[in-house]
Amino acid sequence: MNIRERKIELRKEMEELRSSIMSEEREEKQQRINERLIKLCSDRLLGHGQNETSAPPTIMSYMPFRSEPDVAPLMEWCWQKGIRVLVPKVVADTKTMNLHVISSYEDVESGAYGIREPRSEVPIEHDLSTLSMILVPGLAFDLDFGRLGYGGGFYDRFMQLFAARGLKRPFAVAAAFDNQLIPAVPSSWHDFRVDGIVTESKMVFKSET
Repeated sequence: MNIRERKIELRKEMEELRSSIMSEEREEKQQRINERLIKLCSDRLLGHGQNETSAPPTIMSYMPFRSEPDVAPLMEWCWQKGIRVLVPKVVADTKTMNLHVISSYEDVESGAYGIREPRSEVPIEHDLSTLSMILVPGLAFDLDFGRLGYGGGFYDRFMQLFAARGLKRPFAVAAAFDNQLIPAVPSSWHDFRVDGIVTESKMVFKSET
């Protein structure tokens, strides 16, 4: 079995495993994940030389789909703290993502496949240098910070833009349930690795971060 075939098989397994978490248990786990994410964002984005003339910190988040951890509490906390929130919208023709500045839930609508996405008229942020942190969804992760995505390659292509534009890639952290952590994610050369993983029981980061 090659890497591509193993990824296809593993995606199905992990989708089923993540979906198997019952609703009450899911609520508790998501609450703990969001508490940890908020602490992480508070430590990394607030109070580090920020002053009235500094550009506000900016986080790229995602709108949860299916059984992904719901990070709405983190987004709401960011809005309260003056942290800009960007949410991607897929551009099907070019297989890329535009980052829209989301200020409230009124900026979001139900799009393709039932995924909530930014409304077309919501402003787009073109300057990637404004990003302070990226919150990354995925199906599975390992403790070498490998990530199994959904097969579209959108995040892999997006992460390559920073180097292509001569920019340092922002800190990229995954939000996941404990049962999404596996011994080893099958990986190809173009698959990016995250810098940290936050679950309901732990936060793990690369040593250099």
